[in-house]
Amino acid sequence: MVATPIDSQPVVIVGGGVSGLAAAVRLTSSGIPVVLLEQRARTGGRAASFTDRVTGDVVDNGQHLLIAGYDHTLALTETIGSRHLLRVQERPALLYHHPSRGFVQFTLPRLAPPLNLVRGILSSSLFSFSERIAVLRAGFAMQRNADPRFTLQGAGTVAEWLDATHQPASVRGSFWGPLAVSIMNERVETAHAGAFLDAVRIAFLGHWHHAALVFPQAGLSEIFGEPATRHIETHGGIVRTGAEVRTLTIEQGRVVSIRCADDTEFRCRAAILAVPHTAAAGLYPDRASIPDDLVRMATVPSAPIVSLHLWFREQFMEQDAVGLIGRRIHWVFRRAKHIAVTISAAYDMVDMTKDALTAIAVREMREVFGPGVGTPYHALAIREKGATLSMTPEVARHRPGVKTPIGNLFLAGDWTATGLPATIEGAIRSGEAAARHAQAPC
Repeated sequence: MVATPIDSQPVVIVGGGVSGLAAAVRLTSSGIPVVLLEQRARTGGRAASFTDRVTGDVVDNGQHLLIAGYDHTLALTETIGSRHLLRVQERPALLYHHPSRGFVQFTLPRLAPPLNLVRGILSSSLFSFSERIAVLRAGFAMQRNADPRFTLQGAGTVAEWLDATHQPASVRGSFWGPLAVSIMNERVETAHAGAFLDAVRIAFLGHWHHAALVFPQAGLSEIFGEPATRHIETHGGIVRTGAEVRTLTIEQGRVVSIRCADDTEFRCRAAILAVPHTAAAGLYPDRASIPDDLVRMATVPSAPIVSLHLWFREQFMEQDAVGLIGRRIHWVFRRAKHIAVTISAAYDMVDMTKDALTAIAVREMREVFGPGVGTPYHALAIREKGATLSMTPEVARHRPGVKTPIGNLFLAGDWTATGLPATIEGAIRSGEAAARHAQAPC
């Protein structure tokens, strides 16, 4: 038997979430053969949707907050043909509801950074005069980025950064706190400041339009998983769902094949592990060969997100999205036929019953939108206990890079060292970086 030349063997990607799909799209677009193996029955990972059995409506597995500054996300949807399903705000505007001030808006004008941020802060009704001065002080400190405690390599928390920039309690509660919880899916007392600040810089200090919100006009499966799978297969790649990967086969310091639970084996020129942070170490055949960072990541706790989908007889919400300040629910989104509610860092709510969650959401929405909020005739609660890794400073220091000690094995996922919190944008960037390395001559 003649051995198959390594250059003609595929890159095998384990995991069909957003990072694995991004890697496969980049490779197949470059003419590199790919086999993508996904354990579930569909691709897309957490960025997926399904049909609700009661209403027949398409429901996302969880509401993801996207911004125009996520350029890799927008570029990927352009490549796979789903960019038209994303609507971008013409002008960046975050609408909040303040317990005492009512609806308040934070809008950024068409000015070069940091003038856009300065003008936005000075003109926003979200802040009093003294609060504007405090937020400006924090903005200038964020731009200078001079304190090593609050860089990507630093050990500072968001709360410590707020202390260092002398942010009053009112601003923490009305602006920085809600922003940090939404971005980091972690409490400010424990969230890593470096990753948070880099994400904020992308939104507010990159381009005047970067903070504009992006609203999906279809289910996330139609935006990511389905078109990406079509693109991969159209360009010669193979996508196998229901494929449970059991182990890597490593010979002479290289991955030579991937073996599935049904004993199917795929020879490979390189491999990308685009699996959750809890799963990567378990694919190594010999525990002694597992890199220390993967051993540590396997035990890192996850942070939960609760998504609640509510159907009402009468529409009461005119806005696309409203962030709620000082309440137990964090964001309310108007979808085509229902309302989606998001609770980030939902440690104290993830185990609540659907009825209890619904009661809290309806009560707080009535306090915000008025008595027009009726009683939902249908509710669906999605509790993701392992939505993201808990991005603490300790965890951030140990996030692994794309490369591993095995020369042709690479990592991808929002949990790797992307320079961002655990977001769709970070996942896509990591997948594309892994693909660049896997594409290099072996």
